[in-house]
Amino acid sequence: MPEKPNKLMPALYGGIIIGVISGIPVLNLLNCCCCAGVLLGGALAVFFYKNDLKEGMPPLTSGDSIELGALAGVIGAVVGSILTAGFMAALGNVSGETIMGILEGFRDQMPPGTLEQVEESIRESGFSILQLVMSLVIDTVFGLLGGLIGFAIFKPKPQMLNTQPPAIPPPQV
Repeated sequence: MPEKPNKLMPALYGGIIIGVISGIPVLNLLNCCCCAGVLLGGALAVFFYKNDLKEGMPPLTSGDSIELGALAGVIGAVVGSILTAGFMAALGNVSGETIMGILEGFRDQMPPGTLEQVEESIRESGFSILQLVMSLVIDTVFGLLGGLIGFAIFKPKPQMLNTQPPAIPPPQV
């Protein structure tokens, strides 16, 4: 029986997707919806791996999916942090300014001083090692969950052993 394909390339593809979604300003707001971009990258890593499986290879397992999702999350955290640092250096805090623009419309509904505190924290935020560590933890966990979601979607379908309907016994008189 042939061995399973290498998991690195599918995880790399999924990780790059996670990193791009997490690192590009404004697009990274997609992760505000339960880390949707990270979940998507983990699920797509499973999809890419399943496409590498050939006839006669062992089937996709939930363990494979967990490994793929977690590895994609780690790669995504590193790629996303590099992209975030690059965009912050080139453009400034675009996402923070977008959030401030949205919150500005709710100024009259917020308690006094709240908007100023949010603005100060956005101004002080930048790239840091703590941010990378947090991304590693969060992206790994949510990438793993995305891998499990991908397994639920892309798992091998059970094959019917008996394709004929069961015989109905003749009625007893």
